Amino acid sequence: LLSNELAGVCPPCRWGWPVFSDGEATQQLGQTRAGMLVFGLGFRLCQGSGTHEVIHRAKYGAFPETARSLGRWVAERWQPPPSKATLVPVPLHWRRRWKRGFNQAEAFADGLSCVWDVHVDGDILRRTIHKTSLTANTRAERQKALGQVFDAPPQGAHRVILVDDVLTTGATARMCSEAK
Repeated sequence: LLSNELAGVCPPCRWGWPVFSDGEATQQLGQTRAGMLVFGLGFRLCQGSGTHEVIHRAKYGAFPETARSLGRWVAERWQPPPSKATLVPVPLHWRRRWKRGFNQAEAFADGLSCVWDVHVDGDILRRTIHKTSLTANTRAERQKALGQVFDAPPQGAHRVILVDDVLTTGATARMCSEAK
């Protein structure tokens, strides 16, 4: 990679990325889709913009550094979180993590952490049930499939920032926030 490339994408190619701002519309989307009070998004996945290919490479191409560089890029464009916050990546089931060799949400969180100097804790949430990919599922199907998939061991109070690589319907974020 050249020094000015991000995840294998040169600056002129990134100019076409539809980037979200930290505005009211973004917050409404987060509240509606994921049930989160405060929400942040990096960019939209759009065919023809290159974003879909970058995320696909980060997720399935065995390139955790791609996800880390995306995390650093997003963190440079957002205000750091409140002090004493913990970044909590959406967990993969151990079988999927073993197959991929890494958790792309955790690699993304590592990138955020490098810029913000915030702790990443991959042990706060666990994925206890292995299911097939939900990529082609509707929102209702995802919600149903994720019903009892996540578990949160009893711990003290945390200021948690849930980190995921992709928001499609918000079902995963919602289920993670409701994990007990």
